[in-house]
Amino acid sequence: MPADVRPLYLDHAATAPVLAEAMAAFEQAAREAYANPSSLHAAGAAAARRLERARQDLRAALGADRYRVVWTGTGTEGNYLGIQGLARRLGPAAARACGGRPRVLVGAIEHPSAKEAAKALVPQGFQVDSVPVDGAGIVRPAGLRPLLGPGVALVVIQWANNELGGLNPIRELAALTRNLAPGAAFHVDAVQAAGKLATPLDELGADAVAVAAHKLGGVRGCAALLLREDGPLPQPLTPGAGHEGGLRGGTENVAGAAAFAAAAAARRARLQAEPRRYLDRRARLLALLRDAVPDLVPLGAEREEEMLPSILAVAVPGALAEPLLHRMEAEGVYVGSGSACHSHGPAESPVLIAIQCPKHLRGSVLRFSLDGGETADDLQRAAGALRRCLAAV
Repeated sequence: MPADVRPLYLDHAATAPVLAEAMAAFEQAAREAYANPSSLHAAGAAAARRLERARQDLRAALGADRYRVVWTGTGTEGNYLGIQGLARRLGPAAARACGGRPRVLVGAIEHPSAKEAAKALVPQGFQVDSVPVDGAGIVRPAGLRPLLGPGVALVVIQWANNELGGLNPIRELAALTRNLAPGAAFHVDAVQAAGKLATPLDELGADAVAVAAHKLGGVRGCAALLLREDGPLPQPLTPGAGHEGGLRGGTENVAGAAAFAAAAAARRARLQAEPRRYLDRRARLLALLRDAVPDLVPLGAEREEEMLPSILAVAVPGALAEPLLHRMEAEGVYVGSGSACHSHGPAESPVLIAIQCPKHLRGSVLRFSLDGGETADDLQRAAGALRRCLAAV
């Protein structure tokens, strides 16, 4: 790639560059709210006020007026607190209700952090069952319904899949859970979807929602678990000194929280100004890629209302994803291959196995993930790079 050509970054699902609004908020908070927000002096009080302002701003940006914000360090931590904390809180009642082991239901293609959080409950006496997905990677109410019952303590379903971009019908699934397992809580991993959809979190009906700053242009090292105001509280995993209402010990990241809230507000404003900023770019990119590679195989949902429009996963028959990814990098185009959290090594993606992706395609999947500000030239450049990379093999 010529030195004067800027890289084209299309791996926002792995992490997003820090937005200017977030950086400005981070720098201001780092200068002006540097003290420990638990300190009793004036500087500590100023930091506490800045932290509370970020809490309220994040709720407003995500449409989460019915939720309290518990700051965490990562989306993984938010998933662990929501999943393990709620399961432990509600497990005894679920066990009494069914006269056996309390159950946790987990979507078949959840992010590894959610799957591992649930799996770790098994030695503690829980039964963990998988909720099936269809060929688009979506959990349907018909797949969840037969698994629900009085022994269920927790249901864990992600809002958007990080590899395929399929959107789960959270409102319907949460409502079904309340009807058939009224003692259960409903946890949503919204790390990939938050900031990329206009739907307010209040409309989901979940008890707990995990979100993370770095996926939407905040600074790494800050995330949150949103808890429904009238919902159950998780048992804390790190009690510490009673931070975050006793739910999460550890000095809060004030500057990171300010940046998170600013990034979420910026994303919301952009979606309001251009509601189809992701959808139209994704559709254009797919058309260009199909023109460049006629036998390209798109994966995931086909209907707009069932897709996270910032993600486009495609299989390139006859090509291995990792070498192809690096050839694209040499062209100055950065893309992903599956989840950045488990993309290294020869193992096949559990997501592709779960949706019964043909075996000969499982090693050839590229993931293009968008910021929503890409130009027509950017999209054409990505398709042209893929065409040249395949021609050079």
